[in-house]
Amino acid sequence: MDKFIKPKKIMNKNIYLFFILLIGYISLNAQNVEFKSKNFKNNKDEYKIAVNNIKQGDEYLEQGEQALINKTNPKMSFKNALAFYNKAQNFNPDNDELNYKIGKCLLQTYNKISSISYLEKAVKLNPDVKDETYFLLGQAYKYDYKFEQAKQQFKIYENKLRDKQFEKVKRDVKKELRECDIAVQLVENPARVWVTSPKNVNTEYPDYCAAISADEDMMIFNSKRPNTTGGKKDDDGYYFSDIYVSYKENSKWSNPENIGKPLNTEAQDECLALSPDGQNIFIYKKDPDGNIYKSELFGDKWSKPEKLVKKINSEYNETHASFSYDGIKIYYISDQQNSEDIFFSGNKDGIWGKGQKIGDKLNTIYDEGSIYMHPDGKTLYFSSKGHNSMGGYDVFKSVRGDDGRWQKPVNLGYPVNTPYDETFFVMSANGKHAYVTSNKEKQGKGEWDIYKIIFLGPEKSLIIDNEDNLLANFTKSMNETTLESPVEIETKNLTVLKGRILDDVTLKPVKAKIEIADNEKNEIIAVFKSNSKTGKFLVSLPSGINYGIAVKAEGYLFHSENFDLPVMSDYQLVNKDIKLKNISVGNKIILRNIFFDTEKSILRPESTFELKRVIKLLNDVPQLKVEISGHTDNIGLAAYNENLSEDRAKAVVNYLIKNNIDKTRLTYKGYGFTKPIATNDTEQGRQLNRRTEMKITEN
Repeated sequence: MDKFIKPKKIMNKNIYLFFILLIGYISLNAQNVEFKSKNFKNNKDEYKIAVNNIKQGDEYLEQGEQALINKTNPKMSFKNALAFYNKAQNFNPDNDELNYKIGKCLLQTYNKISSISYLEKAVKLNPDVKDETYFLLGQAYKYDYKFEQAKQQFKIYENKLRDKQFEKVKRDVKKELRECDIAVQLVENPARVWVTSPKNVNTEYPDYCAAISADEDMMIFNSKRPNTTGGKKDDDGYYFSDIYVSYKENSKWSNPENIGKPLNTEAQDECLALSPDGQNIFIYKKDPDGNIYKSELFGDKWSKPEKLVKKINSEYNETHASFSYDGIKIYYISDQQNSEDIFFSGNKDGIWGKGQKIGDKLNTIYDEGSIYMHPDGKTLYFSSKGHNSMGGYDVFKSVRGDDGRWQKPVNLGYPVNTPYDETFFVMSANGKHAYVTSNKEKQGKGEWDIYKIIFLGPEKSLIIDNEDNLLANFTKSMNETTLESPVEIETKNLTVLKGRILDDVTLKPVKAKIEIADNEKNEIIAVFKSNSKTGKFLVSLPSGINYGIAVKAEGYLFHSENFDLPVMSDYQLVNKDIKLKNISVGNKIILRNIFFDTEKSILRPESTFELKRVIKLLNDVPQLKVEISGHTDNIGLAAYNENLSEDRAKAVVNYLIKNNIDKTRLTYKGYGFTKPIATNDTEQGRQLNRRTEMKITEN
């Protein structure tokens, strides 16, 4: 990295020589024309109009600059300023200050690169043009990936300022120079990803902040397209934002539909995040400060959004948020200390705790813009203008260690990140795909667009037809590209369980409660609901826990599932319909979370929650009588297995009796391996056959 030297001291010889030669070249080849009446004696009327246009443009420019300071939307002010400046430019295109102002305004629009020609001309017309011109030209070059030229301009700017002046902008100049160096490194060593625009999603209007369900079957995002609710326009000239929804159909996103009321109103409505199961959504509303709201999906209808408590929504702006995988934590962005930082809060028994800063390991003195907590429960993605950003907002990743501390953030690299703003990053549960919003030029349709990122994993041989390009370089066109063999993906340590909850007889959807317990800790760690209209459910299960899952609905026997997931177990998607049985004589359920030591009939502590569920059922339905049965695989002698299975069933009955269940309601039986439910030819089948069941004998 370059050593920074204070202005008015010894300058780098190469920069000094370049600057001197530049001045000499300009003096010979350009002539600055001041807006003075003596220069336009034959066009006095047009001159007066041009001067008036500059005056009106200056008023809008000042408004835009003030909006930047206040962190409000400056776009329309700069656009209005441009409209007046361009009229004056048509009259006199050779004025240094006017070219500087046009360039400055263009840097605040979607056409940032177009500012280069105006800023270059301002310097050519007058090397002593306003000092800021060189700083702006450096920024413009950076947007055009001309990083070395950008550094030259920043250093010229640095050396033109007096000591006092430089102290005011020292941090900004150093940051720009550092970002140029980082950008060079990242572009020269691109990440193995493919960045593309998903079909049917983007328009010529701003489309941004995609939120997806964990299985990537549902996407919700914001757009300022014309069919917005109410038809009003914002200060930036676009329509008020509305929330749209799209669904995955045959591996493609369906045409987005306006999600409608009550989520969309005549005011600005923006989604922030979708819960992993797609049943809850965080929404942003400005009323008048930015606040976070929450809505829940009941059947196919969203509830009226409710504002989160003051412990989260402060008197400042809360601008973005994300759910934890279990729904009991919120991670969000707030500008409580004049800088946007990451906060979090926990929910216990429906009560939110006071929001706290996540810590200086992730927060910087610059703005953090968006946040996404992956369903694996340990990986946090966020956008920041700090850390080792290559310009604007970059996306970073941090993983929480076993000690609960967040590790040093890692830049996701180019081409995920660019010199533009990359924000609103979300990733699918399997870690293969992600979506990010960017305002980069050339690739997009509108000012903001949603991009899909495909993570390619370790490098393998590529066959690229027609064009010799790497998939990782999204700035170049790509045709008929194929992979020689499947690419290994770095998947997440996560299991996603999805499906429908149905009535065992009618197969109609059932609204049910899904309890997720940590069997080793004997505590419930999350509670979910199936959709009341479709019966659909989706739960995310990070690795490292022995999960006991109970599906409960009124009038039905509970259904039990067990997922014992080692710390480093690979990603898996389990798609399973769960059929609940009513409380009728003859119906039975498998108690999948009752455990015994090998070859023994002593109940292990991990069985506690399952046994409590049985006790609750018997207490809730006091006339119920049941048989507890034990079953084994076919390894060993029949008599031995029958005795072992009966001893295990008896151990369960004894536990129930000790917990005040009348023994006259309970019987037990050991069936050994006489009633298998799966093949005994595989370990997986034998594991399924080793089980404890409960059958209703009287009701």
